[in-house]
Amino acid sequence: MKKITNHKVLVVLTFSIMLVFGIIVNLKGQINPLIQEDYGINNTKLGLVLTLFSIGGIMVSLLSGELIKKFNLKKFFLGGALIAIISLITLSYINNYYLLMIMMGFMGIGISAINVVANSLASRVFVRNRGRMMNLFHLFFGVGGYLAPLYANRVFSLGFEWEATYSFSIIFIFYIVLFASFCKFPKEERILEQEDKQREVNVWNILKDTRVIIFVLMFLINVGVEIGSVSWLGVYLDTVQERSKVEIGFYISLYFGLFTLGRFLASFIVEKVGYLKMVLICVLGSAISIFLGVVGPNYFVFFLSLTGFFAAANFPTIQAAMFETFEDNISVIIGLTLAAGEVGNIFLANLLIGFINDLLGVKIGYSIMIFYLLLLAGLVFYLKTVHTDKKVTRVN
Repeated sequence: MKKITNHKVLVVLTFSIMLVFGIIVNLKGQINPLIQEDYGINNTKLGLVLTLFSIGGIMVSLLSGELIKKFNLKKFFLGGALIAIISLITLSYINNYYLLMIMMGFMGIGISAINVVANSLASRVFVRNRGRMMNLFHLFFGVGGYLAPLYANRVFSLGFEWEATYSFSIIFIFYIVLFASFCKFPKEERILEQEDKQREVNVWNILKDTRVIIFVLMFLINVGVEIGSVSWLGVYLDTVQERSKVEIGFYISLYFGLFTLGRFLASFIVEKVGYLKMVLICVLGSAISIFLGVVGPNYFVFFLSLTGFFAAANFPTIQAAMFETFEDNISVIIGLTLAAGEVGNIFLANLLIGFINDLLGVKIGYSIMIFYLLLLAGLVFYLKTVHTDKKVTRVN
């Protein structure tokens, strides 16, 4: 069969990959308390499991350039999909905590490779209205997050355990692999050569710019909040409010439904409001929502889901502000901020909250994200008031 090379088909593939990525990654919000129950582990050990997933993602991020150069983008995608499929199936056949950690690490490698491919395709195929298309691209992650608990509840209703939610998700991966097999991926050589040249730039010189440090810290904290608020939501609802699996699934679905709505609406108003002002409003909205959800009565749980509405716009809007601020070495700066995001995922979203949950209780552990958000608001305010006069800048 003749391969499909139409640009629109590549756009559909890119959105489809992000949708599948969103479904699989966001299953953990509902699955985490079930893993704890099944393996008899505390929050700290659960945090370590999630950390192994993130470490797998960091490994892929560091090695992806060389691997794509050596094997090309499509083979890199197929290899990542194969690792993801094997690890997702294997989860149903293990009952040892350390094997769970290992499989989560491999799952992180496979799923993150799929994410790298989605972002690589996005940077190549979104050649017009890039800002709007990137917002729509990130929107599909939110749609996947909304569908994840609905899919999980359907699996549970059929009498299966939590492992099956992961194992059955290979159907989604098979779909995008089949779709990709009929597509011709963009050439990588010229882009990789440009990235290699940018890697030769002295990173320490780039970090001398205070704004680079601020953006790195903003991504670190923002990812910690965005991932932490949903990853520990199921544990909070299970432990503090003693909600059922169905109720937990509903509130996580609501979180991602509002997340999707927030990202969709943001794509229409962000240019009018202004990037940093938009981020500041959303950060404060998230902090207020978490505060009301934690200190209020149980029926204020809606505010914890409402956090998703405010959190939605932050990541793409901070990226947009960064693109507007810097002109040269942008790939290096993007790499620094994405690496910072993974560190925030590991330490702020997983390890620190898990440790505080065990030490002081889940309610206080979840509340620590209010402190994260206040720090983020301070960084945004500082960047907005001190550095807004310095727009596009060359960083050498």
